[in-house]
Amino acid sequence: MKSLSVLVAVATLAAKASAHYVWPQLIVGGSNTSAWQYVRQTNNWQDLNPMLDVTTTDVRCYTSAESGTASTISVAAGSTVGFTVSGNPSNLYHPGVLNVYMAKAPSGTDVASWDGSGTVWFKIYQIPAIADGVTITFPATGLAEIQFTIPSALPSGQYLIRTEHIALHSASSYGGAQFYIACAQHLNCSIIGGTGTPGPLVAFPGAYTVRINIYYPIPTTYIQPGPSVWPASGSGGVSILWVCYIALPHFPPDRSSDLNNCDHDDDESYDDNGEDHHQHDHIELHRH
Repeated sequence: MKSLSVLVAVATLAAKASAHYVWPQLIVGGSNTSAWQYVRQTNNWQDLNPMLDVTTTDVRCYTSAESGTASTISVAAGSTVGFTVSGNPSNLYHPGVLNVYMAKAPSGTDVASWDGSGTVWFKIYQIPAIADGVTITFPATGLAEIQFTIPSALPSGQYLIRTEHIALHSASSYGGAQFYIACAQHLNCSIIGGTGTPGPLVAFPGAYTVRINIYYPIPTTYIQPGPSVWPASGSGGVSILWVCYIALPHFPPDRSSDLNNCDHDDDESYDDNGEDHHQHDHIELHRH
């Protein structure tokens, strides 16, 4: 009986970790660095389990049970960096979307001891879903690594860089979306003449909650969670946010009470900012 219990426990652990993953390596100059050398070791570095509660500070770097330390690396603005995926399997297995954020440590603060608190995070890269009411696809699915460019206009300073893959296969109820998160520590961007002003800025927790049914009915459009990418490309700059189930910071004061007045059937479809595709009451918010 004891041996049977051990086998059951092992099988349960294997199933629990199946299709889960972490981001242990930073890619710099086209080469992979050592695991957890420049990336803060996350709580799930062994069990691979995702972060589920977006109301906790773990939504920043997912390091509450670890030391939250890593080595320092200097990276020039305008260069390409990235993260590798490791897990079972070692790719972004689940259907979901991807965001990359950066945050500058306050003046006089060593980023080595900084926790990323405050309204300081700006998005520099994303891979959203594509939906048309007939199909919904997830271009990030299956990727074994991601690479992106550090904006050339980024001011000099010490930064954290944070990636998240939001798996949406169980996101039809709150707490069902799975966040796979990592922060590269002490990303020190030294440039000459960087005069950009990164934004819009958001805070974690508080940037967003996630609820969407990707199976039925298929959403007619998809709005990526979080702010627009900086620096802006194309003709972006306008976002439509819907009344129900949106994080309170996005609401004008006279509409925040609407959160308590929205009743929806479980089979209705929402985007990651809470959009109900079967209603038409919405607010248009212009980003600057």
